[in-house]
Amino acid sequence: MTQHNLGTAYSNRIEGVRAANIELAIACYREALKVRTRENYPEDWAMTQNNLGAAYSDRIEGVRAKNIEEAISYFRLALEIYTPTAFPFNCLTTGRNLGNTAFTAGFWDIALEGFEKAIQAVEKSRSWATSDDIRQQMIAESIGVYEKAIQAAVNNNQLEKAIEYCDRTRAQRLVDLMHSNDLYASGEIPPEVQKYLDEFEAKQQEIDAEVEQLRNPSEGDKGLAGVGSSSRSRADTSAYTKKIQELEGEKQQIWENIRSLDPVLAGQVQVVPMEFAAMQQLIDNSQTAILCFFTTQNDTHVFVIYKDKAPQIHTCQGEGWASFQKWIDKGWLSPYLEDRKGWWQGMGEFLSQLSRRLKVDELIGNCLAGIEELIVIPHLYLHQIPLAALPVNTLATEEGGHGGTAPTNPGLESGNSSLGVEEEPPQPPLAKGGLKSEISALTKEQESLLSPPLSKGGPGGVLSDYFLIRYIPSCRILEYCSQRPTIESPKYGIVENATDDLYFTPFECEQIAEIVTVTERLKGSQQAKVTAYRNLAQNVNVIHSSHHAVSRLDNPLESRLFLGDGSITLGELMTPGWRLPQLSDVFMSCCETNLGDTEITDNLLSLGTGFLCAGARSVVSTLWAVDDFATSLFSIFYYQYRLEGLSRPEALRRAQVRLRTISGAELKGLYQPQIDALLPRIIGDLKRKLNLVQEELEDLESQQKKYKGGTAEYKELEEKLNKKTEEEVEIGKRKEGYESLQKNLYTMSNPFDDLIYWSGFICQGLH
Repeated sequence: MTQHNLGTAYSNRIEGVRAANIELAIACYREALKVRTRENYPEDWAMTQNNLGAAYSDRIEGVRAKNIEEAISYFRLALEIYTPTAFPFNCLTTGRNLGNTAFTAGFWDIALEGFEKAIQAVEKSRSWATSDDIRQQMIAESIGVYEKAIQAAVNNNQLEKAIEYCDRTRAQRLVDLMHSNDLYASGEIPPEVQKYLDEFEAKQQEIDAEVEQLRNPSEGDKGLAGVGSSSRSRADTSAYTKKIQELEGEKQQIWENIRSLDPVLAGQVQVVPMEFAAMQQLIDNSQTAILCFFTTQNDTHVFVIYKDKAPQIHTCQGEGWASFQKWIDKGWLSPYLEDRKGWWQGMGEFLSQLSRRLKVDELIGNCLAGIEELIVIPHLYLHQIPLAALPVNTLATEEGGHGGTAPTNPGLESGNSSLGVEEEPPQPPLAKGGLKSEISALTKEQESLLSPPLSKGGPGGVLSDYFLIRYIPSCRILEYCSQRPTIESPKYGIVENATDDLYFTPFECEQIAEIVTVTERLKGSQQAKVTAYRNLAQNVNVIHSSHHAVSRLDNPLESRLFLGDGSITLGELMTPGWRLPQLSDVFMSCCETNLGDTEITDNLLSLGTGFLCAGARSVVSTLWAVDDFATSLFSIFYYQYRLEGLSRPEALRRAQVRLRTISGAELKGLYQPQIDALLPRIIGDLKRKLNLVQEELEDLESQQKKYKGGTAEYKELEEKLNKKTEEEVEIGKRKEGYESLQKNLYTMSNPFDDLIYWSGFICQGLH
C-alpha cells in the first residue's frame, strides 16, 4: 500500500522535474506489484495496473510509441479484474483511460475497446440506480465517453457502431419511462403505486386551486391576462408564486416515490441497447431515411440510415457544442423568451444561417438521392428548430427567401397564440361548410402550389417542399411506437375551448367534427374538465385538443394543458395512471406542446413526448406560441387530408403548404359571412376592455393625488399605473390591428405565408 501511495504522490507531484517524478512513480508502482499480486489481492493489483497505465500514458522519457503500448497493456490488465458488473466505477475510470490514451494516439479500434468497457460500466451502474435524477447524472457525467466513442467509430469508418452509440446517449429518461409505462399497459396498477398516484392527483388539485386564483376575474377579459390566457407571450421559466413552487416540490417527491416502485428503475427490468440492424427495420421503405444529428465538442454529424444499404455521414466541421449548439440557444431560444418580436422578425435569417452551417444543400446532394421521407432525430437545441423550414438551395433564395421579415398584414402583425403574442388578440372562428368542396375545386395551378413535387434541385424552397418530415427523440422510442398495434376504424374525441376564452376554437372543432365521426366532444369549461379529459383519452383512439397549454422550461414535468377545472401536467402523463395503449393519434392545437430546454443528456421532456410515453403512436404538436387563426385553418386542412388517405407527415406537409398559399380572396369566398360577423364582435370586446382599463387608470390617478410624491403609497400606486398603462397600450394596438384586418384581409395575397404561421407544427412518431 505504501509503495502504491508513493507512486500516486509522485504522479501528482507539482514540485521537481515532471519527467523524473513520473519515473519515480513507475518505480514505486512496480515495487507495489511485488506485494499486490493478482492471486492474493486482485482488486489492489488492478488498481496499480491502472495507475501504471496512466503513468506510462503521461511518460515523457523513452520512446512515445513504446510508452503508449505499455500504457495500453497495463489498462487492459486492469480491465481483466475491473469488469462492468463487478467494479463498474473502476471499470469506467480504466476504460476511459484506455480509450483516451488510444484515441490520442489514433488507435481507433483500441479506443473503442476502452470506451465500450466504460459505457457498459455506466449503463450497468445506471441500471442499479433507483432515482431518475441519479440515472440522468450518470449519463451527463459520462457524456464525454459516449462522444469520443462516436468520434472514434467515425474515424475508424464504423458508422453503424457510431450510430448505435448515438442512440445509447440520447433520451434515456424517456426510454426508461416508455419501457416502464408499457409494463402497465394492461391497466393493472399495484396498490402501493395507486396510493401515490392518488396523492399525486390531490397535490395537483392544490396547485390548480392556487393557479386559478391568479386568473383575471374580470368578466370578458379571460383572453387578456392571467395564467393560461391568450396574452401570455412566452414559455414559463419559473413557478408562478412561492406557494406554487412549494407545492410543486412536494408533488415532485410523490413522483419520486412512484418512480421508486417502478420495475425498470428498481433494476428488475433492463433496457437493452438497440443494434443498427433493428434501427433499419424501423424504416418503412427504401424511399425513407433516418437523419440522426449529433454534436460533438468539435463537429456536428448527420448520420443517414437507409432501409437496405450502408449508412452515410454528413459532417459539419467546426460546428461543435460551443460554436454551434450555444449559437442556437443564443440566437433562437433566448430571443423567443426575451424579445418575442425580435425573434419573430429574425426567424428567416436565422434559419438561412442554420441551413448554411448544416450544409443542407450538400447533405441533400450527397446523401438523399431517391429519398422522399425523412425521420429526423434532432440533437440538443435542434429540437426547438422547425427543420422543415430550413431553406434549400440557399444561394438561390438568399434574396427574397422565406420569412425573416414582419408580415405585411397589420392585423396579424405579431401573431396571436393560445398563450398570446404581444399586440395580437384572439383570432376569429371560421365559417361552417367544411373543406372538401374547397380542395376539390382547386385549379391545376393551385394544386401544383399545394403539392410541390418531391424532387431535388429547382429554384429552391424549404426542406418540407422536397421531403416529408417527421420527428422522433430516438430510434428506441420509434421502436416502442412501432410495436404498438395498429388501430382500425379509430374513434375520435375533441376537447375544445376549455377556458371559454378562444374565439376561433368552436368553429375549428365543428369543422373537424364534420370531417371525421366524433364520438364525444368536451365543449367549454363546464365539460372540458380534468376527469372528463382522462375518461375521453381512455375511450377514444384519436384526440384533438384545442385549448391553452404552456411549457415550463424550468421544470418540464410541470408543463401543462389547461382545462376547465384544473390542468394536466407532463408529470401526470408520465405516470402509470395515464396508460393509454389504445391511443393512436393526439393533435394538440395548443401552444408550445413540443417546446423543451434539452439538457446534455438530450431528453426532450414536452407534452408531445409525454403523449408518446402514454401510448400514442403519433403526436402533432407545436414548437412555439402559435397563431390562433392560422392554427384553426391548419388543423382543418390536416384532418381533410387525412380523410383523403394521406399519411400523417404528408397530411401535415400539405396542410402547411395550403396555409402558406391561401389568399385573402379565397378566405373571402369561403368564410366572409362568418368573418364579417365576428370581427365587429372582437373589436367591440376590445373597445369595452379598453374603456374599462381607462376607467381604472382614472381611478388610480385620482387615488395617487391624495399622497405626496416619494411616499410608499405614492410609489405603489405609481407601479400600478405603469402596469395599467402598458395594458392600455397593448389593448389599443390589438384593437387597431383588428380594425386594419377588417379593412385589408381580403386584399392580401397570402396572409399566412410568414414562417411564424405555418412552420411551428411538427409530427412525431409513426408514418
